[in-house]
Amino acid sequence: MSEQAGAGAPVVEAAGGVLWRLGDDGRVEVALVHRPRYDDWSLPKGKLTAGEHPLLGALREIEEETGFAAVPGRPLGEQRYLAAGRPKRVRYWACRAGAGTFRPGAEVDELRWIPPDEAAGWLTAGRDLPLLERFTELAFRTRPLLVVRHASAGDRDAWNGDDRDRPLDELGRAQAVGLVEILRAYGVHRAATADVRRCRDTLGPFSAATGVPVAVEPAVTVGRFEAEPDRALRAALDLGAGAPAVLCSQREVIPSLVARLCEELGAPVTARDVGEPDKGATVVLHLSGSRLVAREMLPPAG
Repeated sequence: MSEQAGAGAPVVEAAGGVLWRLGDDGRVEVALVHRPRYDDWSLPKGKLTAGEHPLLGALREIEEETGFAAVPGRPLGEQRYLAAGRPKRVRYWACRAGAGTFRPGAEVDELRWIPPDEAAGWLTAGRDLPLLERFTELAFRTRPLLVVRHASAGDRDAWNGDDRDRPLDELGRAQAVGLVEILRAYGVHRAATADVRRCRDTLGPFSAATGVPVAVEPAVTVGRFEAEPDRALRAALDLGAGAPAVLCSQREVIPSLVARLCEELGAPVTARDVGEPDKGATVVLHLSGSRLVAREMLPPAG
């Protein structure tokens, strides 16, 4: 079927992942699922619901098809193809298997844990092979350092008080609540924020839901960052050393700070390469030891 067959049709959004675990012999195994409707072996994936965040949708689909909770890791890219005449996009992540038990059902009736080099021979669709190759070519045991731009806080010009005290608006409060599940999924248990109310409020629901304390780090606040960028870099590196962590800051800070982090972690980029995140969006740095292996931008939740 030609690409033109789906021209103009809305894109069907889907997401999934390469779910992995260590087998009894200590070797890495990945999960493949058999779908009786298609009689095929594939990586777990599925369609997003309306308005669903792609990462959270991937984790939901993985758990629905395999029975295992999934801890997200680095991105593996996306596939674009036609399905039933409509354009489809599927985004994938490497995901570590957490607790769970597979139970066969109408959608998926069998699951097999197979070493990656053998899994290629099981996959029915050739388009899945590059995903396995990407999974194996870089470290898959990673920890995240998330850099969040504060959620929506209205119009600066419409706020009459000190800009540091500007609160989140209705959309921003929803984005902050939506962020909770993303941070939970990554297992974040260290958090810090710039010294402005809208940044503190962005991480507030997460702290309230999990009990993770949020430290105030003045060095990543506009003004202080420009004066002491090396201090901000060190604070971010210390925060993300050895554990999943989140740092909330401002538009003027994030591109430069992330670029400095990438350079320090062995994968130099420019601030322009990083770009300015939307309000409530997240830059995720995936680290292996002291090395950066992947960077991605997640859209706002909520």
